Amino acid sequence: MAKEKKGKVLQLLSPENYIRQRARTLPISECRVNVDWKKTGLANVAIARRHTNGNITLGIFLVDLKCLGVKDASYRFNISENEYIDFLDLMGGRMKTTLIPYPLAHNIVYAGIEFAEEFGFKPHQDYTSVAKYLLEEDTEAVELIEIECGLNGQPAYLRGPYDSEAKATQIIAQLDRTAGRGNYTIIEEADWDPDLDDEENDFFDEEAWDDEEDEDLLELLQTKSPGLQFKIQIKGVLNPPVWRRVVVPSHYSFMIFNEIIQEIFGWSGSHKYCFSPEGWNSFPQIIEIDDDGDDLGKDRTMESSETVLSEIFNQKGQNFHYIYDFGDNWDHQITLEKILQEKINQPSCIDGEGQCPPEDCGGFPGYQNLKTILANPSDPEYEEMKEWLELEEDETWDPTEFDLQDVQQMLAELFTIDPKSDLDDN
Repeated sequence: MAKEKKGKVLQLLSPENYIRQRARTLPISECRVNVDWKKTGLANVAIARRHTNGNITLGIFLVDLKCLGVKDASYRFNISENEYIDFLDLMGGRMKTTLIPYPLAHNIVYAGIEFAEEFGFKPHQDYTSVAKYLLEEDTEAVELIEIECGLNGQPAYLRGPYDSEAKATQIIAQLDRTAGRGNYTIIEEADWDPDLDDEENDFFDEEAWDDEEDEDLLELLQTKSPGLQFKIQIKGVLNPPVWRRVVVPSHYSFMIFNEIIQEIFGWSGSHKYCFSPEGWNSFPQIIEIDDDGDDLGKDRTMESSETVLSEIFNQKGQNFHYIYDFGDNWDHQITLEKILQEKINQPSCIDGEGQCPPEDCGGFPGYQNLKTILANPSDPEYEEMKEWLELEEDETWDPTEFDLQDVQQMLAELFTIDPKSDLDDN
């Protein structure tokens, strides 16, 4: 008999939902803008927020201060320090930028939105759906800075080379209705710096951003190796236990294995991790070695991006450990169940049970206490815990929730090259 559902069930946080719900709790690391934003009226604003593991979640906003407001917006979720440096190199290669205080970045974006809305232009949909949550709320808590918009106080529409005739006609018609004929300016492409439009379109082209990642993925998928079947279970979590059964190519690195574990369990990747033979205080530890002293010595650490699974896993029944979040200490026991004869190039999740615990709940003792509270609406902490989980009135936390099909789909997407990629098919 099917179990009766009691309202909505909170789902695992995708990067988009993490940004919507938690990005504003992350401290702002730095903000940047192109140095000529006042002269050109086009501002490329980047706002970086730092996770506790040192990674960065980044919001990028293209703001047309002369007419259209936020023309484009995008984000990069939980990228490493090196990936962030690569982004800054990309940004610096296309335009000269400078560090700015957050209040200035905030006011540039919101001033552009406010000016554009006077004439009926809404922010880009990617801003509205996700990227805006990387900004602080627009309240009096943020210092107000005057930002000049328009041209002599009137909207000025820059018609770029990628604006179709239909789009340009639509924008001009909108200005006719809202500003009135004679109360706006049209700047043709020939009157503008063409390099700026190239920067604008290339910089916000997420396909171009992803090409390098696709090249790495293509190289990974071009190789096949015997599959390793693992059962991975979070230690200490019971009623129900939380585990996944997954098959992974043996040529994959431990860094890729970490990404797979994050995906199939539903962790956000916002904390550090390590692999080790018997948990804490066992060596070697397989980690991402950085410049902050994580390297404990040649015999005690191995770089996860350079260590492949077949170097460690070679015997059926072998156990290993994956520890995620060194504060909550989520210890996952990894058991090698089978070494398959079939050679594969992509991972697959084939079974599992139980919903992944919420991040930052205090490890398995804290999670057990949380489940006890949420199972009893009369508990004095019940409403507080619902609020902490950001549950709506009709939502519940169901620890048994596990949708194998959803996990399989998310894992497949992680290891699929974007069909719009510029990579050669060969």
